[in-house]
Amino acid sequence: MSLFRRNPAASLPVAIALFAVLILASPSARAQAGPPCPDILLGDSLAVGMGPYAQALGFEVIAQRGAGLNWLRAQEPRCARRLVLVFGTNDLRGMSGAEAQAYPARVAEILAKWEAAQAIWATPGCFTQDDALERGSVALDRVLAQLRRQASDQLRDLPAINSGRQSRCSFPSRDGIHPSTGVAYQAWWAGLAEILGRHRLAGA
Repeated sequence: MSLFRRNPAASLPVAIALFAVLILASPSARAQAGPPCPDILLGDSLAVGMGPYAQALGFEVIAQRGAGLNWLRAQEPRCARRLVLVFGTNDLRGMSGAEAQAYPARVAEILAKWEAAQAIWATPGCFTQDDALERGSVALDRVLAQLRRQASDQLRDLPAINSGRQSRCSFPSRDGIHPSTGVAYQAWWAGLAEILGRHRLAGA
């Protein structure tokens, strides 16, 4: 059973508060009974870029360039002490308003199968050189902002949100998608790690 499903008090307005709020839940019975669950960075090419900095903090990295919902759905769910999802860019192109509206629920449905004591989703940022990606990103960000203001049992498994449109749109980028320097990737990861660090897990 997903930890988020076991914690209905983590309602959506709390769950997707931008930047500062993380869902915290006590480790599952499975996590307590078996080997310690690892910290995991999960995602697309942006996760690949920040992978070395995550690994330096002991995170396992499960990431692939071009990863989208089909890739995420195909990953075997695991337990995680802390789960950071860096994801969404590859599904943005051509995304309609209706698709943007449904997207968070699809992510939540997949992540409900993962058991994580602490989880955060770093969402897509800005795309100044690609109008199609930018339109999709704006649409998704608008939906997430709307969902902050309404509770939804369907989305109770959505992790906390770190808005890419607020946290990384100022990063230099040669292709308009990926940070152009390791320093930028490191700074982005450091921001995510700092948020995680504000909310220590029991026994950490």
